Amino acid sequence: MKTRTFLISLLVIFAISFTSCSYTNKIMKTPNNYVEFKKDDFVFSEQVVGEGTQTRILGVDWAHLFVSKTGTIETNALSIPIIGNIPVVGSEAYAIWDLMDKNQGYDVVFYPQYETKLTGLPILFQKSKTTVKARLAKIK
Repeated sequence: MKTRTFLISLLVIFAISFTSCSYTNKIMKTPNNYVEFKKDDFVFSEQVVGEGTQTRILGVDWAHLFVSKTGTIETNALSIPIIGNIPVVGSEAYAIWDLMDKNQGYDVVFYPQYETKLTGLPILFQKSKTTVKARLAKIK
């Protein structure tokens, strides 16, 4: 009976711990169709910056385990493209989210440049900090 009560209590605690999870994702999509634009079709911003950090202990990113804000790219014809390169995962995705969050209202991200600094020992403790720089544009 005590074992059953203990298991039920453990399941309740486990369920409650996941009720406060939060995952926020900003999505930039690449189009499947090709539209030919000229430079004059855009209003460009100055170069803007976003930053993202990730700390992994024993291979797990504990800080983003229950609350995560990332930027990703999906392919779909009705979307906002990133022209140049695509963020992979981790601190690059957090950096592109920061860039998009700070500079809302733009249609395109042109040629983001990522600079990532890694410190620590892989698997045991590793910290990565990524800075992304890019020009944003609005379609006229």
